[in-house]
Amino acid sequence: MDVDQTPIRDYHELLRLIKKQQPRPELLLGEILTGDYGIEKCDLQVALQRQKKRTGKHLGVILREMGVVSDELLNAALGKKFGIPYVKIESLEISTGVLSRVPIDIAFQFSLMPLGEHEGQLIVAMVNPLDTNSLDALRFNCPLKIIPVMASFKDITLAHNKYYSKFDEDEAMENSTCTAMDKRPGPEGSRQHLEQQARTRPIVRLLNAIVLQGVLRKASDINIRPGQHQVRIFYRIDGRMQYSRTLDKSLLAALVSRIKIIAGMDIAERRLPQDGNARLMRGDNPIDLRVSVLPTVHGESVVIRILDKQAGLKSIDQLGLMEDEEAALRSLLGKPSGILLVTGHTGSGKSTTLYAMLHELAKSKPHIITIEDPVEYGIDGVEQIQILEKKGLTFPVILRHILRHDPDIIMIGEIRDQETAIIASRAALTGHLVLSTLHTNDAPSAITRLLDLGVAPYMLSATLLGVMSQRLVRLICPRCRQPDDALPERLRGEIDESTQYCRGKGCGHCAYSGCHGRALVSEILTVTPELAQAINCSASTQEITRLAMDQGMKRIRENLLDLAKTGKVSLCDVLIG
Repeated sequence: MDVDQTPIRDYHELLRLIKKQQPRPELLLGEILTGDYGIEKCDLQVALQRQKKRTGKHLGVILREMGVVSDELLNAALGKKFGIPYVKIESLEISTGVLSRVPIDIAFQFSLMPLGEHEGQLIVAMVNPLDTNSLDALRFNCPLKIIPVMASFKDITLAHNKYYSKFDEDEAMENSTCTAMDKRPGPEGSRQHLEQQARTRPIVRLLNAIVLQGVLRKASDINIRPGQHQVRIFYRIDGRMQYSRTLDKSLLAALVSRIKIIAGMDIAERRLPQDGNARLMRGDNPIDLRVSVLPTVHGESVVIRILDKQAGLKSIDQLGLMEDEEAALRSLLGKPSGILLVTGHTGSGKSTTLYAMLHELAKSKPHIITIEDPVEYGIDGVEQIQILEKKGLTFPVILRHILRHDPDIIMIGEIRDQETAIIASRAALTGHLVLSTLHTNDAPSAITRLLDLGVAPYMLSATLLGVMSQRLVRLICPRCRQPDDALPERLRGEIDESTQYCRGKGCGHCAYSGCHGRALVSEILTVTPELAQAINCSASTQEITRLAMDQGMKRIRENLLDLAKTGKVSLCDVLIG
């Protein structure tokens, strides 16, 4: 379960909360966990029995080993016992004088953040205020008395990125100036000079802060965009670009060089586009980065795609489909052969859906081979092949060869051309289940698209199982949801005006966007005998749509309006979707 945090808007609120919080030494840890955090009493009894057998082992450690509690929840329970408040610090402004009280290295090493100073006392947010090593390091480096409060690792890290990365930026600019003044013969853009700048500690920490903030904010992409006099950082969160910060233009070369080093690119090449990849570990969770560098008139622009396996790999249950649509999808996946397509625009979550299908199909241990460009996530038990067009390793070339490897299921990342479409159809006709994607706006249009690519109507009608078209729609932030009485004119005839619709006002939790998280909205066209006959007669998209709706297909627009009635989606996002 999530731990409730008290939002702190200013320093006076923080002081009041600290004075208000009282320790409860009479309460046992188990009583707090079962009473306030909903831990099952049977789990507590098991942990207590194990504690008796292991004299000296802390109850909290045993519960954590059992997987009953997280570190965050355990710390929050201990905080209640010892009277340490658990706070949310995203809206709190911290002065430069307070920040200077704690050395940057200590703040990063022990995951702590100074918040304020009061009468010779320093209030510090910590992940675990009971950690004696952290407190000893603080007391050694700060002459003030320490008052600890508790905050999540995510909040503290975001605060580090917001405040301390500015120090790294200033230091990097100072180092860059000194290097330019002191450098000996050799051009400023030489490989040696670029490597020297890229490996300086402030640049390393600055890039780490930019990437980690993207991971913590669950961004799909980080954009580093150069302008004439400055560099701006953007994050794509819930499908929308959000501005983050501006850097001095003098840092661009060193920052891009650092990115090229970790992504395995040529740092001396600045006139041609380059692609690379890197991997970082967050605990035991690997996070892959796909990096693209593009030269512009103002310098090199960088896009970093964040592929978090923990967040990106989902089961069909976790996609959030409507009950009827999930049943229809599972029915289609149960077919032994044929083509099943997922359609939608770029960024609509097609790859996530395909991986969820593969995860479901892999349970029965068939022989699965995928052809991808690029391979985004590794799946155990699945043979995955990466496209390399420069070496002639294209979708059609690989597809012709893998049919000799006797796969049961083939996943093609995307059907882009006539040759791929025809070979995929023949593979489905000869007993293989083929999964792939197309770029179309709705499910019926996928049929017309395949016919336009040159697939014969008789072959398509015999092999196509179904088409799932999807969108990702932004959800209203639950913390700032409010009634919305302004009904868009374009929806007047489609909506029930007696229903109370909602929108997000904007708050710190959602970065003042009014939205937090996204949901999958889809339509599934199942090819029935009647639809197959229409395809065989080269029916138009309008005819196929009408026939599919007569047979029960619910359009994406209808599902969006149903979500809006529940207060989860705003009417503005219905129009966008």
